[in-house]
Amino acid sequence: MPVVVVHDASCLIDLRKGRLLRALGQLPFQFVVPLPVRESELLDFSAKDWKVLDSGGMETHDLPPRQVGEAFAVKRRFGRLSANDCFCLVTARSRRGGILLTGDSRLRKIATNEGVRVHGVLWIVDQLDSTGAATRGFLIEALETWKEDRLVFLPNHLIDQRLRRLRLPASTG
Repeated sequence: MPVVVVHDASCLIDLRKGRLLRALGQLPFQFVVPLPVRESELLDFSAKDWKVLDSGGMETHDLPPRQVGEAFAVKRRFGRLSANDCFCLVTARSRRGGILLTGDSRLRKIATNEGVRVHGVLWIVDQLDSTGAATRGFLIEALETWKEDRLVFLPNHLIDQRLRRLRLPASTG
């Protein structure tokens, strides 16, 4: 059973900007997006974007009423989280060993405190590199795109760290 990775909107947006959506399907994970996030106006994804994700195995999770209630309870406890953040957290919690993929620092902190494993898009870059699911050149392009985009909020020192590593010759042996 593959590990489930639940996407929030910010990570999907950043992955699209980095042109990494297609590469996700090459990773050994089950990627999930809650239905309210998929339908969010924030994403502004085209039918082509969704076709790429769906063909790569992206699952859309329609939260059952019990999980919707849990999401509303999370929203009451943590009023500064968006409703979509709450749906992502509840979805990740509901999946055994689920990972929440988010760039939102508030959501990261709350999810970690709730016992949910959390990563961001730079972890995806690491996974794509370690599995060979994307070429280093392609990953370098994605990182450079993110570094130049003022609407991508990733720490430059972490991008630079990965750029240095990816520009090293691949080790043999």
